[in-house]
Amino acid sequence: MKNTAKIILLIIALILLICLLSFNISGFYFNNSNSSLEYDYNHSWTKAICNETQCQDYEIYCNGSDLVKQIPITGAVISVPKGWEDPRNETMREKVCN
Repeated sequence: MKNTAKIILLIIALILLICLLSFNISGFYFNNSNSSLEYDYNHSWTKAICNETQCQDYEIYCNGSDLVKQIPITGAVISVPKGWEDPRNETMREKVCN
């Protein structure tokens, strides 16, 4: 009788373990669908956008040639000295999406 109860408990524990692992592996249990990036884009990149006093890095999200969203990267800001000129050509400075 004791062996039967142990076997039943072991089978139940294995079934529970398999269920938990399958939920985790499939992403069902830890689903990232509530991400803040729930918009349609097919490529992304980073870009420094500069003005006369500073440059800020942004994450750029594009769908083809359309800008979907740009998000400033926290802490990715530098101050530039007075009279500084961006060494990138105008095309690269103005380009957002292909």
